[in-house]
Amino acid sequence: MKLPFQQVDVFTDRLFGGNPLAVFLDADGLETTAMQQIAREMNLSETTFVQASDDAHSAYRVRIFTPGQELPFAGHPTLGTAFVLHRLGRVQGDSFALHMNVGVIPIKREDGMFWMTPPPAEAIGAAFDRAAITGALGVPTSVCVSPPQVFGGRGLGFLCVMLDTQANVDWTVLDRTALVTAAGPDVGTGDVLVFSYLGGLAYARMFAAVASQIVEDPATGSAVAPLCAALAHYRAIDQSRTTIKVEQGTQMGRQSFLHARFEVLHTAVQNVTVGGSSVPVFESTLEL
Repeated sequence: MKLPFQQVDVFTDRLFGGNPLAVFLDADGLETTAMQQIAREMNLSETTFVQASDDAHSAYRVRIFTPGQELPFAGHPTLGTAFVLHRLGRVQGDSFALHMNVGVIPIKREDGMFWMTPPPAEAIGAAFDRAAITGALGVPTSVCVSPPQVFGGRGLGFLCVMLDTQANVDWTVLDRTALVTAAGPDVGTGDVLVFSYLGGLAYARMFAAVASQIVEDPATGSAVAPLCAALAHYRAIDQSRTTIKVEQGTQMGRQSFLHARFEVLHTAVQNVTVGGSSVPVFESTLEL
């Protein structure tokens, strides 16, 4: 069985930046076990598998795997897969949808960039003690701007920790054992988004869940809606703000830029869309 695939860099406009993604086309008939094995072999943050959709409102079904597990949804795989399908002429027009495990995700192409509508995000549970969380991140409590809290929804959740400067974000060194003690096993082994924010630019790092078998992700589109929700919740953005840009992956040597559009309503955001550019890297075939 020959499986063609394309590799692209997502959330960048230049080769070898952003977050790499492998997109396997014509994946109908592949068993889940085989998809997981292929994703482990590719050893990227995520690998996607494009299948025929049985949903009349979506062009394709797309399944997303990290080296360690299948995900219900992820941002850079959604936009990267959309880019590949459009580039190959497998979707027509500039508006279509892809069916992920989390549901149907609308996609739009505007001026060469692809935009998606992610699941909405809000605060989940109570805030955590700043000293305990910052201790697990290896930074002083004084640099933590607001009480750390989980934001997300529909099975997605990111422990959001807002620090005062980009430098302190870069200084972060995550101690998972200490984080489990501070936040409990579910949050402590889950996705952790550490960021700073100033004047429309967020600077972020994302330490991926232990089960994903990824240490740090260079660009996390699924974290953008939770990030926007956190900024509104912390009153770091006001009613007039409708866009932000997120820089991620810089310390890893894979600088990425993610874009968000939204509406602020009191201390919440709504109608979030996430966009970015992608570039092709290479294409090949895997023979099973």
